[in-house]
Amino acid sequence: MLQKVVEYLVQNPDEKEKLIEGKLNLIGLTKIEQKAVLDVLQSPDVFSPLLYW
Repeated sequence: MLQKVVEYLVQNPDEKEKLIEGKLNLIGLTKIEQKAVLDVLQSPDVFSPLLYW
């Protein structure tokens, strides 16, 4: 499920921005999973978040 969430956010940059701004919730993911998703999406060192999965 976590991989699908990341894939969706990568394919939908508007949704990714909403998540980063705190306007979107990741219901169904634990707090640790939510933090991991945000960390990956906000990391300037990663070319593509999908490299982590």
